[in-house]
Amino acid sequence: MTNISEIIEEILVEWAYRVHDGMPNPKNAQHIHELRESMEELNLPNNVIYQVIQNLINEEDDDEEKVTFKHDGETRTITMKTARQYASDIKQGNSTDEKEAAVKAANLDDKGDTKQDKEDDGGKLSADDFDTEKSGYLKKKSTGESNRIQNLSDKDKKIVGDFETRVQDRVENLSDNQKTLVNDSLDKISIIYNDETTPEQKKEAAQWLVDNVGFTTNDNGKKAYLNKLGGNRKIISGDAGTSKSADLVKKVSSLVKLTKFDARGTKQGFTTAAKPDLGDENIVKPKDDERVANYFSKHPILQKIRGGLHGIFGVIGEDGKIKMPSSEHSKDYLSQSFNNPALQNTIDFAKKQVELGNVDRGVLTTLESHQNNLNNILENSEIPSEEARQAIADSYNDLMVGLHKADADIANSIMKQIAENNLYEQELANGEEVYLPSAGNFPAGDKIKGGTTERVALVSCKFGKAGRIYGCPANSKTICELHQDESKRNNQGQYLGEDGNTLVISDNLIRGENKEETKEKTKGFIKKTLTEVGLGDTFSDDEVDEISNISADYMEEIDTIKKELDGMNLPDASSYWKEFSKRIKIIESGYKERMGKVVTKEHAAALIGENNAPNLVQTGGVKVESLMSAIEIANNIRTNDSLLELEHNKQYYDENGKPKFVTDKGNKNPNDYSITFRTKRTPGRTGGGCQLSFTGDGTPPKNNLQDDGSLTSGETGKEIEA
Repeated sequence: MTNISEIIEEILVEWAYRVHDGMPNPKNAQHIHELRESMEELNLPNNVIYQVIQNLINEEDDDEEKVTFKHDGETRTITMKTARQYASDIKQGNSTDEKEAAVKAANLDDKGDTKQDKEDDGGKLSADDFDTEKSGYLKKKSTGESNRIQNLSDKDKKIVGDFETRVQDRVENLSDNQKTLVNDSLDKISIIYNDETTPEQKKEAAQWLVDNVGFTTNDNGKKAYLNKLGGNRKIISGDAGTSKSADLVKKVSSLVKLTKFDARGTKQGFTTAAKPDLGDENIVKPKDDERVANYFSKHPILQKIRGGLHGIFGVIGEDGKIKMPSSEHSKDYLSQSFNNPALQNTIDFAKKQVELGNVDRGVLTTLESHQNNLNNILENSEIPSEEARQAIADSYNDLMVGLHKADADIANSIMKQIAENNLYEQELANGEEVYLPSAGNFPAGDKIKGGTTERVALVSCKFGKAGRIYGCPANSKTICELHQDESKRNNQGQYLGEDGNTLVISDNLIRGENKEETKEKTKGFIKKTLTEVGLGDTFSDDEVDEISNISADYMEEIDTIKKELDGMNLPDASSYWKEFSKRIKIIESGYKERMGKVVTKEHAAALIGENNAPNLVQTGGVKVESLMSAIEIANNIRTNDSLLELEHNKQYYDENGKPKFVTDKGNKNPNDYSITFRTKRTPGRTGGGCQLSFTGDGTPPKNNLQDDGSLTSGETGKEIEA
């Protein structure tokens, strides 16, 4: 069997990146969800994923459950985890009076199971006995009994009762129609578990579940999906599946043919289908057209972007030349965008998923309605006009609402791809000059707005949940490339240990010929970088000395690790960085603690803003490389005039479930950006370094909804337990 502790060690870094403060909490259901998705992306077997989650949940429980016992006249308290270890020792003959007293007080047998648990549930207390759908904490489930389970056996009452409890805990998330559907589903499930019903009745109930609620399962049969509930499809099995949902799947599959639902594959299928594609044949580069060449070469912002990324999607005229400016050919450009194959591909994929019973038909009808709306606008509206722009805005608004009502999971998969289309098409319909860059890695913006005779702005478009951080943050490396000062364009790297960017920022800024020179150069970097933007008194001289000492020590150890790895002849880069990560893990906590004794949240707030201080100063201290990156970005943002030429459009649901559509002007205030640090290279990811996402909320809100679904205090940055 795969060693669970080794698996956890390998995936912990990736899991930490997925939660807002880098501190995964096994009590937080959303954090467990992020863990599951990260393990799925690493292609771990489903049984291993399930076992890892079970172990984490149970281990957290053990740590908190206390046992009090008396020994030698003294009262002592230990955790259940320790008591179970004592039980194991006793079984192996390592018995003491103290251990026996503790085991007796905990009511354990020699296997470490509680006797009461064995009587009540036939085995050890497990994750199945806890409601992991309740965000923020694990809660023992209710033992209330409904009418539908009164005629069931004690064992089956627990199973069906568990489903009822899970439904009740999430009933507020259901529409009236879904409430009726899930209630009827529970009735059918109780028939399947009732020993007094006939085989024919059981089979009829099972077929009803398949036909009416889209009952399916996953590859390992642990999850019971009710797909007609859309984003609530996992309501009775939770994200990880339980032994009870597995038992239901086994019973239903013994009665009728049961298909498997690939949740991750389905969402990815929608994401792939919805990806905008205006076609390679419509790409126009500077070498193809003098007007495009002038467009990029004459503007102070666009000319900073490296030439290989220059190019736009354009409408080609009969003469083979691009129709430019787009503002004089609004209808042609709008038609090109409406008729890009992505929307039809998404509709076709939705049809297939509806036929398979995987998604609610509302997903399909909403997409088809949006397509009809766009065609109607093109045929019957005056273009350009405010009327056409508003009609497009209304259609996308209806699309957002309709998809979320039908299936919130699927909605996110689709909307995050077409968010830029929403804004692009509104502006085209309004007669504005706007283009989509042809390079997928075009820095800082998803869209170029404006012409050669007026200001050109790069616009980033993001879609996501309400809260400070929305969408996908951009690597600061790409933002810095737009800086008017060439010496500041390449100072940010992407991961710890990267060649030329050992501590994530450029080695040229801090590395000397030896450790002593590195210390002195780091001091100079800190003082010069901060003084330039009026932050020279952020750290005292003693603090600068200590920061420089810690950084030089850490860099030296990283150099040693890399030198050792270079001599090991590892087979590939993946193996190299996996071994690098293991070795860094051994020394990192010590350096974080050392730096944490110097750098406070007040320091962090001065550098990158109060909103971002918790992202730098975390539990356990401060990462050396994150601090170096924060010091550089504190200067880069404040001095980067190009940030004033960026606009940021965000489309999302607020706390009331209403769609929002806001475009903010960029600025040079770090507190108006969500600044986070992804500093480790992991399987499938080359770090990313300092991450920036514009929020425009320089005044900290009372509470912040994070990407991982957790709520944090705007004042302290600490997670608020639900």
